[in-house]
Amino acid sequence: MEWSAVLGAFGIGAIVKTILDTILATKKDRSALQYKEKREAYFGLLDALHKAAITPSDENSKTFALWQTRVSIFGSEEASKAVQGIIDTNDGPRELRQLHFDNLLKAIKKDMTA
Repeated sequence: MEWSAVLGAFGIGAIVKTILDTILATKKDRSALQYKEKREAYFGLLDALHKAAITPSDENSKTFALWQTRVSIFGSEEASKAVQGIIDTNDGPRELRQLHFDNLLKAIKKDMTA
């Protein structure tokens, strides 16, 4: 009887370990996917911002707006606010726009290392 209890305990322990391993692997996979989505959104946004600044056009503006939306979905609130600040100061003082761009970079660094 004692052996069956011991063997039963080992069987339950193995099942619990398997369940925990699965949960941890799923959490790790989800975290990796979120990191990938953020990274893609931020790099896409920066590329679109660059293209819109170098070659202003309706198409580049729409591409930038698409990446802005992706940042609002996958990125941080700070990054979204900084992007909106860049847009709001498009025709405003260059120094203020640069401040928003610097805030965007800081928000991206913070979000990607969190």
